[in-house]
Amino acid sequence: MLKNQIARTILGRLGRALSVGFWVMVISFAIMRIIPGDPASARLGGVEEEAIAELRKQLNLDGSIVQQFSRYVIDLLHGNLGTSLQTGRTVIDIIGSTLPLTIYLILFSTFFAVILSIPIGTSIAWSGKAPIVYTFRGITAVILATPNFFIAMVGILIFTVRVNWSPVFGYEPEFPQNLKYLWLPVVVNTLIMTSVVSRVIFSSVVETKEEEFVETGIIRGVGRRRFFWFYILKPSMAPTVVLLSYMMGTMLGATVILETIFTLPGIGREMVNAVLTSDYPVVQGILLIFGVITVFLSFIGDVIAYLLDRRVKI
Repeated sequence: MLKNQIARTILGRLGRALSVGFWVMVISFAIMRIIPGDPASARLGGVEEEAIAELRKQLNLDGSIVQQFSRYVIDLLHGNLGTSLQTGRTVIDIIGSTLPLTIYLILFSTFFAVILSIPIGTSIAWSGKAPIVYTFRGITAVILATPNFFIAMVGILIFTVRVNWSPVFGYEPEFPQNLKYLWLPVVVNTLIMTSVVSRVIFSSVVETKEEEFVETGIIRGVGRRRFFWFYILKPSMAPTVVLLSYMMGTMLGATVILETIFTLPGIGREMVNAVLTSDYPVVQGILLIFGVITVFLSFIGDVIAYLLDRRVKI
């Protein structure tokens, strides 16, 4: 009975995720069609009508809206996201060469943020000492109030200019050679993420300590390790997992600042370049990938949170 309930809940959430994914696809399709004016004419300017008509065909802007959407869906099913107007490369190729760097940045930052946040948040919440709590809140508030580009520039000043621990520019895509270019932006991202995640864990543990089942565990004399995991940390991690899945999705676009400051050829920086050069197929393809990954991460985060704490409604 319980397994059936879990399966129905997960399948229901999967259905909603697929529904959201469909509307992400629709929004991606509509991007070029809601821009004021004709994208083909705007890009080519005052050239011959034949050239404009050819570009409209390349951008899938000819024919009725139903025909355009049908061709768009068929192309997606065949893995075709179009071709860059700027470089002539396929959008899939551009995404495949720039997305791994951004994924590395997000995964490393998330991993270290979790490793640091769990002991910091739980230990401070469990101690409950006012001076420690106020110091913790003050430090995290200052970090969160400081723009990430300012923290990045301070990091460059210290670790690149002063002590020369990090390269000034450049990037090597092979692992582990890429780590010498990624470690400083990862530290900056981790510092910001840790401030957010540790505060959420702190608040969750404080609330969990007030639950009746915690008192029941104490009365029953549950072992220290089992008590900490099943009665404190496990239910407290549910909102943290949801937050992490959301943050990982939003970081796909937010990393453009770090990628620009550290001159990293990631997908966020590629997105900005495509917008500046009116490279519509690249913009459309990257937005679609951003949306799909965000929906997927949200689904995974909700499911894990539900499995950690069945009281979570997804």
